[in-house]
Amino acid sequence: MSTSEVAVVENEPLKRVALNGLGNPLAEERLAQVGERDPLIWLIAAHGGAGATFLARSLAPFGDAGQFWPVKDKYPWCVVVARTTRTGLEAAHDLVLQEQSNKSGGCRVLGIILVADAPGKTPKSIEQRISVLEKTVPTIWRVGYFEDWRESTLEDLPQWSPLDEEPEDEKGKFWKKKKENPNVVHRELRDIGQDLVDRAREANKHL
Repeated sequence: MSTSEVAVVENEPLKRVALNGLGNPLAEERLAQVGERDPLIWLIAAHGGAGATFLARSLAPFGDAGQFWPVKDKYPWCVVVARTTRTGLEAAHDLVLQEQSNKSGGCRVLGIILVADAPGKTPKSIEQRISVLEKTVPTIWRVGYFEDWRESTLEDLPQWSPLDEEPEDEKGKFWKKKKENPNVVHRELRDIGQDLVDRAREANKHL
């Protein structure tokens, strides 16, 4: 390891957590950054490389909780993120069971976002497992395989907010025939984002 790599590791802020058995640990401190607005919804990675960080960057009201339950933060609404692999689906199922067993520190799961792990059709065996998973949560959202994400850093990604207006090049009946604007968040992500924001706002009325 080089000297510069050591410096990065030493300066990286660490999150103290309390392990609680099944699934992900409970965070022992706030995950929201000081001075920033509290995320309305937290994305919890079911496993490493799930895609939660890219999704949180793309959707402004969302926060990246990593593989922790944000029990010290303002809002309890969480969405589990996993890849469409057997390992990913099993990890997502574990988190759902953790929440349903009241071992998520009061955090509530609104659903699961499944991120395609490869282009093309999802294998039949995986689709069958997804069908089983659908019975355990209110909603499962599907995110396709984005080729542009392979070559993008977090800083490269455009960001969506529910206050944004519809892009000019997507207005009208035939927008799907046009190539997506690389400077605009993918349409399916914006649709998921708006759906979840609406649900979280409604749920907040009952806190």
